[in-house]
This record gives sequence, structure tokens and C-alpha cells, in this order.
Amino acid sequence: MMASSSYSPHLFGTKPFRAILACLLPALFASVGWAQTSTPGPAIDLEIVNPSDGTNTFCVPPGSTLTARLFIRPGTGSASCTPSCGTVVDGGAAHLATAVVDIAFDNQKLTVTGTTNNSDTAAVDGLVQDNGAQGRIGWALAGDWSPNADTSGTLATPCDMQLLDTADWVVEAEFAIQPAASGITSLHLRRETDAGPFALSFADICGSEAFTEAGGGIDEITDGRVLVSSSCADVLFFDGFESRSTEYWPPIN
Repeated sequence: MMASSSYSPHLFGTKPFRAILACLLPALFASVGWAQTSTPGPAIDLEIVNPSDGTNTFCVPPGSTLTARLFIRPGTGSASCTPSCGTVVDGGAAHLATAVVDIAFDNQKLTVTGTTNNSDTAAVDGLVQDNGAQGRIGWALAGDWSPNADTSGTLATPCDMQLLDTADWVVEAEFAIQPAASGITSLHLRRETDAGPFALSFADICGSEAFTEAGGGIDEITDGRVLVSSSCADVLFFDGFESRSTEYWPPIN
């Protein structure tokens, strides 16, 4: 085990233990699911995902890079309305037109080096604001623009707009890990209760009440857990034991 600190990972590096786990881990991950951890439901889910394995955890050495994605699962609740353009359109938590999401990180350990919207979804129109000096990345889905993600262009009418209606990652961020960084940190999806200028929320095209945590429109929110360590090959998992949290111990069904 690593030398203890105020927040340390659990390390298991002996060969016999690794051999046992080589047999057990496939069954374990088959039970809990190796892909995104949120589950479909009437409300919206968000999580920070490691694109290499679909989990919410990362282990990276100091001085390297980290790539993370914001994954959004629209809800299953649907509605419809007839806006001024005269055509019936889909709405509800299953058909999202706008969004405001803020991701907080420790800028003493991580530095944003680039961001990419997902060109395969309506979220290609997502607008990214790098507030790295404040330790935040803002992401907003602000309608359907031509050209994509260009607010100086033309905004599509409600009857012509592409909506975010499929579970997928919407924006990818690359971080540089500071050479002197170590320990566990997080990519934190900021909640409604977090102080700051942007409240987490979504809205549909019908102009109904925004989908928020307090209103029950947002269900699951999962941060990304980052371990900065030069011994990642020996790390099997890490958790929130020291903080008395069970968030990173998902139940086995």
C-alpha cells in the first residue's frame, strides 16, 4: 500500500493477489457494467467519463495528459408542443434544446489544453468557455446554429432545430497534469448548490420549466475521480474511504 496521506488510493500490487483478481474482475465488471454508470429514466443523467474504458475514474502519471468526456443521458419523459412556426415538435426531458453545465477542477494540478464538441450529436452546437484560471470549464447547448456552434450565425427555428435526444458524450476536454501533482482530485460537475455564476439546468424547445435537480428533472450526477500517480500499473481501484463516502462503491446487482 502507498504511504498514507489525507486522501490515498488503495493499491494491491502482489503477484498472487493480481492473479486472483485476474479471474474475479471480469465477473465483477460484467455485473456492474463497464460502460457509463448512469441508467435510463424519466430524468436527465450526467457523468464525467474516461473514454478509454467508459468508467468515471482515471489514473495518470505526473507530467502526462488526461482526456475526459462529458456524457449526457436525456430522460425518457417526452412532451410535444406547437410553436409559432406551426409544426408539432418534440419536447420534454427526452428532447433537449438548451443546457448549462459547469465542470470544476483543481487548476493547481490540471491545466486545460483543448476542448472538442462531439460532431455526431446536436451538441456540436455546444459552446465551451474555458475559465481555467478559475478552475472551471463551462459548456452550454444554446440551440442549433449554422455554422455549428457559431452564435454569430443563424439560429434554427424550433420546427427545424436538431435536439439533443440521444445518450452520448457531448464535449471532450484534454488536461495537462502538472509535473509536481500527486494524489486524488476530481472533475466536479457543479451542482445547483455550488456557488458560482452558472446553475446546472436543461430546457426543451417547448419553453416549459427548466429541468433542474430541485425540480426532479436531473437524476444522476457523477464526477470524474482522478488519481495522479507514477504507479498506475499497480492501481486496481480507488475510492472515497477516507472521506467516508460510498459514492465510488457501486452496488453489485
